[in-house]
Amino acid sequence: MRTLNVVVSGVLALFITVAATLQPALAQPQKNWDKLSTALVFGLAGGAELATLSNHDKPGQFELIKTMASTLVVVEGLKSVVHAPRPDGSGNDSFPSGHAALAFSAATYFDIRYGAENRVLVPVAYGAAALTAAARVRADKHRFGDVAAGALIGFGLAHVFTDPESPISAYPTGDGVGLNYARRF
Repeated sequence: MRTLNVVVSGVLALFITVAATLQPALAQPQKNWDKLSTALVFGLAGGAELATLSNHDKPGQFELIKTMASTLVVVEGLKSVVHAPRPDGSGNDSFPSGHAALAFSAATYFDIRYGAENRVLVPVAYGAAALTAAARVRADKHRFGDVAAGALIGFGLAHVFTDPESPISAYPTGDGVGLNYARRF
C-alpha cells in the first residue's frame, strides 16, 4: 500500500506541474510549451525513479539508469551527426527530440517494470509522454518526425534494457551496433 501511495503522490505532483504550466502555455505558446515539455520530462523521470525507490528495486534502479543513459547517448550522438535545423532557427540539433526520447523511455520503463500492478497509471505516463512530444512541436523546437523518432528511441531502449523478453535486441557489428526486432508468438 505504501508503494501505491508514493506512486499516486508522484502522479499528483506531475498533474499539478502540468496544470500550473499548461494554462500559461496556452497564452504564450512557444516559450511556455517549451517549459511544459521540460517539466514533463523531469516529472516522468522523477516518477519512474520514485516508483523504483519506493519498491526498493535495486535491479530496476540499474535498468532505469541504463535506459536513461543509453537514451541520452543515442539522441546526442544522432544530433551531432544529423545537424537538422530547428524550426525556430535556434540551432542545428532538432533530430531527434531528446525530450520525447526521455519521456517515452521513462514511461515505457514504468510500464514494463510496474505496469502490471499500476494499470491505471500506465496511460497517464504515456499520455504525459505524448503531451511532451506535442509540446515540443508547439514550442517550435521540433517537427513531427523529430519527436516521433525520439519517442521510438526511448520506447525501444526501455525495452532493450528493462524487458528480459524484449522483442528488440542490440548487438555489436563491425560498423557499430545492429538492432533486431523479433516478435514472439
